[in-house]
Amino acid sequence: MTTKFWQAVLMAVILAGGALGAQALARSPFTVTGVEIDATADTAFEAQRRAMSDGQIRGALRLIERLTLPEDRDSAGLTVISAEEAAALIAGLRISNEQRSATRYRGVLSVQFDPRAVRSHFAQRGVAFVESQAAPVLVVPVLEGEGGDSLWRGGWHEAWLAGGHQHALTPFIALGSRQGEDGEALGRGLISASEARNLDETALRALARAYDVNAVAVILARAGGGQVRTVGMVLHFDEAGVRREELASMAGAGDFAGAARRIVQRQEDAWKRIAVVRGAERGELEVTVLFSNLSEWRALQGAVAGAALVENARLDALSRTGAAMMLTHRGARDQVIAELAARGARMERDRELGWTVRSRR
Repeated sequence: MTTKFWQAVLMAVILAGGALGAQALARSPFTVTGVEIDATADTAFEAQRRAMSDGQIRGALRLIERLTLPEDRDSAGLTVISAEEAAALIAGLRISNEQRSATRYRGVLSVQFDPRAVRSHFAQRGVAFVESQAAPVLVVPVLEGEGGDSLWRGGWHEAWLAGGHQHALTPFIALGSRQGEDGEALGRGLISASEARNLDETALRALARAYDVNAVAVILARAGGGQVRTVGMVLHFDEAGVRREELASMAGAGDFAGAARRIVQRQEDAWKRIAVVRGAERGELEVTVLFSNLSEWRALQGAVAGAALVENARLDALSRTGAAMMLTHRGARDQVIAELAARGARMERDRELGWTVRSRR
């Protein structure tokens, strides 16, 4: 492509960078952050062009990997993408940590992809994909060391802060990623490393309220011998109490950032197998939502209406302890049941009431 074309592209990147800043703060499965770029060439402009082109390609491939299953990517040939195809999917870019010389360009890209362009890209290739996010989980990262446990500092904490995992299909919000009214990291006075390790439910529930989530993952990590080992537990809080979900231990070569990515990718793959819909299967289902108070009703209503597979949730009747709803859904009924379970709601058939939805206990 011509030099004038790439000059126009780079100018568009500069103009789009400011707008992306606010967008990238919100959770979005179409946002990819932390794409490191580095290229050398005979001129500064050519080095920047090469770095940007490579970064766009790698960002697009990361997005494709996020939204699709491995077998679908392989069968459709989505393991490679051209620079032109990648550029056509992008709505905006932001560059940070920029470094340049006469022959080298380095930086870190955050890329906002255009949802319509991405959907069209998959549709043209007949690839099933998932764009809906599961309910967010707050990560409480505990680093084990010879001198004891660390919670608010260290490489494990930084890996979650810088990882951009709030954009995953299974969003993980990092402890300390938000600030309180005093300007301090939100929740700093609510929990200690020992309370996190011991899964203190009072402290963890207080953190969940502070970050406005219903689930908290305490994940312990230990580095040694070139590997990072992790193990964790997710606590799901609701009005009825708490439900615990074990995160299986993992070990792998590399740094803390790689260990965090492995955890997120494993959770994403499990979510995609629940939420992916192949074909145009749709159905309707009458359900009775059972609850004991207004807060529980609101939580259940949000779980049902916010489910990716539920296209429409019509409220037909409401009483003090129950609601009649008509659900229009995509995919098989078992998929709807599995997705609602992941969102804290249990759907099952009752002999007298038919299909019911209630809080998981």
